[in-house]
Amino acid sequence: MDNEDKDGAEKKKLAEGFEIIIGEAKSAAGQAFSGAEALGGSLKQTLQGALAKRQNVVMVRLNEESLARLDDLVESAIVNSRSEAAAFLIGEGVQARSALFARISEKTDQIRKVKQELRDLLADEPGEVAPEGPPDEYAK
Repeated sequence: MDNEDKDGAEKKKLAEGFEIIIGEAKSAAGQAFSGAEALGGSLKQTLQGALAKRQNVVMVRLNEESLARLDDLVESAIVNSRSEAAAFLIGEGVQARSALFARISEKTDQIRKVKQELRDLLADEPGEVAPEGPPDEYAK
């Protein structure tokens, strides 16, 4: 075999190797894209399900940075409105800090019980009528 044939064979092998690498890269990219699409669709469905359960209205004042983050979620089409973005972020925050909120809930329950004990104590005093007091809006 002369040098030209050798060079030609090496170039052909190299070209075939590149074709295999490019084919595998395209396949991997296609799989990654379809996986990302599926994840995006799944995230969107999960979000829509969670947001569909919203029943309460709350008005809040936000600083510019927080408002910008809400707008980012709306612009990226992850959610349809600032209201949905706020609900999503609040839900994520509550979930991320669930241990803290569990402790807060325990303490709040204790506070409710102590308040009721004080009302009962006043009701037990002769001649005293237990004050009705404001309803405990946190009790559910």
